[in-house]
Amino acid sequence: GEAKSPSSSTFPTYGIMPKAETQALDFLKNYPSYDGRGTVVAILDTGVDPGAIGLKTTSDGKPKIIDVVDTTGSGDVDTSKVVEGKEEENWVSIKGLTGKDLKLSKEWSNPTGKWHVGAKAEFDLYPKNIIRRIKKDKAKKFLQTQTEREAALLRQISALESADEGGKEAKAETTQDLKDQLAALRTLVGEYNYPGRVFD
Repeated sequence: GEAKSPSSSTFPTYGIMPKAETQALDFLKNYPSYDGRGTVVAILDTGVDPGAIGLKTTSDGKPKIIDVVDTTGSGDVDTSKVVEGKEEENWVSIKGLTGKDLKLSKEWSNPTGKWHVGAKAEFDLYPKNIIRRIKKDKAKKFLQTQTEREAALLRQISALESADEGGKEAKAETTQDLKDQLAALRTLVGEYNYPGRVFD
């Protein structure tokens, strides 16, 4: 009889591969071991998700992906810096390349006690549209904070200029200091460009 396509009820984990339409399912019923087992294939692609369901295990239960090699260099991290680990009660403590204290699991096997560390800027890891969105959100929050600070400085300057008490010279000096702070804040708003974080 005609094989019924399971794609309508089990999409997307099954229906992406049209095995019923191409009669591959019928073929495998007749020859169940003719499914590629024992064959190693190298694939050069622009992007593969090793965690995809269809790439986890073979028909006989073995790992489907033997190795993944990224030849783009986009995720490369220089780990030539070596640091000594310090044994703590429940973890191994090391100093990351950025200066952060990192806690490593004691279950990780490393007889030498020496660890290679590196760092990567977050914007080296994200696509351009994500970077633009993050920068826009950060700039919005920064502008809101700076506007509040600017308003507070303007209130201080206004209150100081309208006050009668205090020496004229000291008052002028304090007012000028506040105006300098205000000018610096306005400069920061114009030059602000969120650089992103750096990950160890």
